[in-house]
Amino acid sequence: MPFATTRATLSRQWALLRQLPSRSPGTTSAELVWRLRDVGFNVSKRTVERDLNELSLIFPLERNDKSIPFGWHWSANVAGELRGNFDLQVLLRDGVLQTPQADGLELQVWVSDSLARQLRESPLSTDMQLTALDHGHRLRATVRDGWPLRWWLLSQGDQVVVELPLELRQEVANTLRRAAGLYQD
Repeated sequence: MPFATTRATLSRQWALLRQLPSRSPGTTSAELVWRLRDVGFNVSKRTVERDLNELSLIFPLERNDKSIPFGWHWSANVAGELRGNFDLQVLLRDGVLQTPQADGLELQVWVSDSLARQLRESPLSTDMQLTALDHGHRLRATVRDGWPLRWWLLSQGDQVVVELPLELRQEVANTLRRAAGLYQD
């Protein structure tokens, strides 16, 4: 199941991000393998290295190349809110991770019943609306556009389907298609 596999990968990568220190020299891939095992992910060093390289394209991560083995850490100029336990929905709503924008993105998505329950307690925006459907809910909200929104959407797996805007729907669909293609035999 591509969605289950995507969700497991995102959960592992999320756990990996939480293990990274905030300064140099950082933590080695081998150390991260053991830390991930401690939180329930049994992965190889190569998987961790691949994840770190992929995540560094999205998140402000740095690799300490001064000595071998390399150490990974959060970039020195990143706010502390990016590490540890934080509420991504609050960061999306408040725009902590992005430069200010004049206008928000009008988002319309289908969400599962379980995600709708979570979103009632922690809404994405002050104007968020949830409408019950036969199966799931339709969510409408004005949110800030950027990588945190995409990351949140992708992290929900089959619990969310972007309906509008069409450009975002296509972008998410393409990302999921490419990810599923990596798991084809």
